[in-house]
Amino acid sequence: WEAQKAERSAAKGSGGDGGGKGGGGGGKAGWLPDHIWEAQKAERAAAKGGWQGGWQPRAQPVWQPMFAMGGGWGKSKGKGKGKSMKSFPPSQRVWVGSLAEGTTWKELQEHMDGAGKTKWCEVFENKGKGTGAVAFETDEEAANAVATLNGSALKGSAIECDVWAKKEEAA
Repeated sequence: WEAQKAERSAAKGSGGDGGGKGGGGGGKAGWLPDHIWEAQKAERAAAKGGWQGGWQPRAQPVWQPMFAMGGGWGKSKGKGKGKSMKSFPPSQRVWVGSLAEGTTWKELQEHMDGAGKTKWCEVFENKGKGTGAVAFETDEEAANAVATLNGSALKGSAIECDVWAKKEEAA
């Protein structure tokens, strides 16, 4: 009887249905003989999957803002984003001139891969139309590209390859 009483008061305190173990409804719990009460308790436990512990809250990790979780402020740049010719030293860059109109960076990259592994390839438009730039993994590959690919044909046009030099300002 004491166990039934303790469970009944726990069920009322945790927002139970108020029907109690007697099934009388209306908020009044009736007393049941122990053997019936134990049988009903076992039935309820079997219906829940055999676990008799009741509802248990899972341990939640402590909330952290997104920037504290390693993401930094804002969005990440993703693969390949944020790179440009400026991120390579001038000794690894090669200037390419006399490109045929409509040449894509992919075509230029395939052509320049013959001299070494290209890391970045760009075909300029507007002001620098007909020119491009390629960055290689090492200084030696860039020098090899200038030596071997200068004057080679790409899309029916002989291209010029030269070391990367900053444009001199007109005095």
